[in-house]
Amino acid sequence: MTRHPARQAAGAILILLVPALAYGVDYPSRTVTIVVAAAPGGAADVQARLVAKGLSNRFGKPVVVDNRAGAGGRIAARLAARAAPDGHTLFVGSTSILVIEPILRTDVGFDPRHDFAPITIMSEMPLILATAPSLAVTSVAGFLALARHRPGHLTYASWGPGTLAHLYGEMLKETARVDLLHIPYKGAGPALIDVMAGQVSAMFVSPLAAMSNIRAGRLAPLAVTGTRRLPALPGVPTLAESGIAGFDLPAWFGIFVPARTPREVKARLSHELVAVLKAAEFTRSVEDQGGFVVANEAADVSRRIETDSVAIAKLVKATNLKAEE
Repeated sequence: MTRHPARQAAGAILILLVPALAYGVDYPSRTVTIVVAAAPGGAADVQARLVAKGLSNRFGKPVVVDNRAGAGGRIAARLAARAAPDGHTLFVGSTSILVIEPILRTDVGFDPRHDFAPITIMSEMPLILATAPSLAVTSVAGFLALARHRPGHLTYASWGPGTLAHLYGEMLKETARVDLLHIPYKGAGPALIDVMAGQVSAMFVSPLAAMSNIRAGRLAPLAVTGTRRLPALPGVPTLAESGIAGFDLPAWFGIFVPARTPREVKARLSHELVAVLKAAEFTRSVEDQGGFVVANEAADVSRRIETDSVAIAKLVKATNLKAEE
């Protein structure tokens, strides 16, 4: 039987409208912006762009990424916290921005618990302690020996003051009793470029940002944080295996919206985001680069922030980590 073209078009429109109608809200009604507190090229940016692509396909509306690097993520967080609470501004929050920064500073310009509503954690991943091949070290022991031989000369990069990479760098200094100079950047991408060029000695970097450069020989991995080796780097030991304990807190990246965003909008977002995160393209990309997809509920995100805050407060006190500008 031949279907009438007008009826086919009406059916297609109805299919697109069903999710919105099911949550009792006409959302989204315009372009959705995902604010990322980092320069292009890092793990948060890569994942945000995959999410933007997936949401755009599901929403039938444009979804764009707005990179607002600098100030340890505070610039982006303030911008997102003050956006209209209508679901058209999303924020990629992380361990660094929503847990470490508020512990280090008395006034970050936003309240992670009251200015944002969690939707889901996209992924979590260990970090890789990596150096430039030109440094000519192949193990943590070799790196620490060089640092002791040349006190104050070796440096480590982070994607900003107060980030997990910064905390881990200070933990390494304290645990191994070596003198390393912290060089902060406005994002993982720029930091990684200088490490590979030999301008900076080392960096704790996400697998998502590092793996392609490791495979190309532009970056030398020494160890990974966490309790298990990465399947993508089976020959690279954990820091614990290398004799350095305590580096078992993974980095995570989540999607948040401004507080007071309507419940129906958050429900729609949660439904669509989980579908995007569990789709083959996103899952394969994250797992290929050494991460793990989480895609949990909002209540789980809130609990994660609370437990991580307790753990990181202890680490900050132990390392005497101070906020830097």
